[in-house]
Amino acid sequence: MPGHANSQAKAFNAKNAAAEQKAASFEWHYTVRPKDNVWSLGDQFLDANHSWNDIIRHNNIKQPNSIATGTILKIPVSWLKHQPAPALAASVSGTTMLRRHLQSQYSILEKNTSLRVGDEINTYDGSVLIKFADKSILRLSPHSNLIFNRLTRYGTTGMADTRLRLQKGRISTRVTPMNHQGSRYEINTPSAVAAVRGTAFRLMTKDNFTQLEVTEGLVNLSNASQSIEVKAGQGASLHSGSSRFVSVDLPQILTPQSAVNNENIAVTKTDQLPVTLKWLEQKETTTYYYQLFKDSEEGELLDSSFLEEPEVKLNHLTNGTYLVAMRAIDNKGFNGMDHQVSVVIGMIAKPATLLKPANDILLDNDMPEFTWQYNSKNELSQLQLAKDFEFTELVSTSEHAPDNTTLPNKSLFPGEYYWRVKTLAGGSSIAYSDIRRLNIRGMLPPSKIISVNYVENRAKVFWNTVPQAEHYVLQLAEDYRFEHIIHEDTLTSASANIKLTKGKRYFARVKGVGSHLFTSEFSAGKELQLRSNLER
Repeated sequence: MPGHANSQAKAFNAKNAAAEQKAASFEWHYTVRPKDNVWSLGDQFLDANHSWNDIIRHNNIKQPNSIATGTILKIPVSWLKHQPAPALAASVSGTTMLRRHLQSQYSILEKNTSLRVGDEINTYDGSVLIKFADKSILRLSPHSNLIFNRLTRYGTTGMADTRLRLQKGRISTRVTPMNHQGSRYEINTPSAVAAVRGTAFRLMTKDNFTQLEVTEGLVNLSNASQSIEVKAGQGASLHSGSSRFVSVDLPQILTPQSAVNNENIAVTKTDQLPVTLKWLEQKETTTYYYQLFKDSEEGELLDSSFLEEPEVKLNHLTNGTYLVAMRAIDNKGFNGMDHQVSVVIGMIAKPATLLKPANDILLDNDMPEFTWQYNSKNELSQLQLAKDFEFTELVSTSEHAPDNTTLPNKSLFPGEYYWRVKTLAGGSSIAYSDIRRLNIRGMLPPSKIISVNYVENRAKVFWNTVPQAEHYVLQLAEDYRFEHIIHEDTLTSASANIKLTKGKRYFARVKGVGSHLFTSEFSAGKELQLRSNLER
């Protein structure tokens, strides 16, 4: 068996070499335009080993100074300028790694990274959309490995030579139609080669097994011993140890039950989520495959999964356009033709209804609970608390969340506040509730008598200044319980001058008084006594 495998490999390589030689013999046809001449055409299109003399000789031109407009010049593709044509990682999701040519280490593949000959991509749970210089696109599925063998552009001719090697995994690709025989787009697997001239297909390889599914156009699939053409709606596979391809018709999937007129592409518009898409089940089909893209097939792959029923429920999406693709999978593992549905989500936020606290309420709680009611589905909300009606001086802002109740993110100082709820739908639509006013009442910091000075028959009493106090109340009593108050005074400064009777004991206390939003308590009593001359 090893000898048989080696002979197959040699035959495969010989076939590839023959294909290379045939490609080199292709000719590119150029139609002469006004103001063209062989000298400028030679500079524009030919490589360093060829010149305008070769154009004259190859086309048997007798009068190079007067080539008529519309004349067709034939130029071998092998004479044309060859320029590197890097590909681009247009979209990357999940864990996807890149190993540069001649490097041993992998690094994380970032969006908009240029990809060159010899580079290798390894997807784990990720996916990458690759764009080529000729506008062809390729999506590499999770758990796949792809190597870029050739990325060449033939000057300004519009022709390109793209050759890739799919070591394992699955790709889906859409190739720009090739108008010249010199153009080439090939994907090699360990057991076969898929060559196209403008089409859409999927290719999977695993353990020397290759499977092709053509969704558009025509693909030539070959190995060392045979070559077949696979049309749209057909598939082919090659098992390890076999030299013959197996051809099948791909499974079909009907349009969604909600589609109108059985159109190939349906459009669903909605202003609410979730939205459910359902296709008619296929006989003898037990597995379906679903994909969700942002905008289109060329957008970011947001979700994909295998399903037992052709039904998907979309939820937690932002406003925008999405593409849903659903396909059936037969018992041999062939994926069928996609049916695509464009979903346009345009959710509109509605103002929430405020529940509590009530408007203009006065609260003694510095961490009140705020509650509201949604008037639409799939909305997030944010509590906004400000010192002014215009909400230019925000003092508390919650995170956007699906909750309908929350607390301030810090204790509220006594004062007047305004609150409202901002609702967000679809990531872009915003609405605001009505505005309510709220008053928080709090306790002033305590007062404390800090010193007493005696001068003749008077006591000078001093206490600490209290912020937000508009005035102070001083009380004088003969008992420490202040059951019999003999004097009370209202003061605007933090001191008082009290007349006392010598030899008699007194007790003084003080408190700050603020606006109606503040409560306060008296300080502890301070004993005062003006001693007589004999006691001194």
